[in-house]
Amino acid sequence: LPFHPSLPISAMEAGADACVTSPHKTLSAFSQGSMLLVQGHRINADRLRSSLRFAQSTSRNFPILMSLDATRRQMALQGWAHMELTMALAARARAGLREIPGVSVIDAERLGLPASQFDATRLVIDTADLGLDGFTVERLLREEFAIAPEMSDLTGIVCLVTLGDTRASIDALVDAMSCIAKDFGGRGHLDNHEMNRSVGTAIAPGEMSMTPREAHFSRSCQTPLPMAVGRVSAELVVPYPPGIPVLVPGERISLAKLIYLAEISTHGAHCAGMADPTLLTLRIVDEETPR
Repeated sequence: LPFHPSLPISAMEAGADACVTSPHKTLSAFSQGSMLLVQGHRINADRLRSSLRFAQSTSRNFPILMSLDATRRQMALQGWAHMELTMALAARARAGLREIPGVSVIDAERLGLPASQFDATRLVIDTADLGLDGFTVERLLREEFAIAPEMSDLTGIVCLVTLGDTRASIDALVDAMSCIAKDFGGRGHLDNHEMNRSVGTAIAPGEMSMTPREAHFSRSCQTPLPMAVGRVSAELVVPYPPGIPVLVPGERISLAKLIYLAEISTHGAHCAGMADPTLLTLRIVDEETPR
């Protein structure tokens, strides 16, 4: 973000004491490469280093560390030029995608934001008007066109324009989306407003019947998804995206959240934290057996 004036200001420029940034996303660091940036006097750097040692391995992955340093040097010397090209490619992608009937791309104007407050390197592509959920579009892009979006949800996909992209890769995405719209679009209708409302209900805090610690260490059992309503969750259920828990240990499971989980599992959503990644069953607290 600090390397181009058309991008939003970074967390550090905004005055944050610390932030985690991921140069493996838009920039050229290896996957899993991230940095913890610290500034000012409110965070004790020595204590931070000591705390990190609790979680870090002593067997560091030096290729990743080397890629982070190489990326740091690359951006320090040529950052503006690289981001200028990346922003131009992002604009080319948006222009091409907007020409496809049924495909819309979220931008600053649609969100009512100044252009400088919107990260244009993220292509948020709404596919609801095609009658296709994002999970289906991602699967088609991966299997039929060898294109890997960053993520998908019920209403669309997110693709990243990075330093590794070229005009050829951008045009390949636009051509693939055009083919998908032509060959698979118009086979149904998705209510975008209804989907967004169901997501909001799903990630809203639920009724807690015990603490997460109590639920995690309680006796538990697997139960079919439809039978879990009204029971207490013994596990964390985190669909990605948005990466926000729908259920946490100790939460009493509501019908609305079960309906949402059943819907996204039908479309092939990925959930973290679950014993059963297929989402056919949930681990619940065995409330009838003494703990």
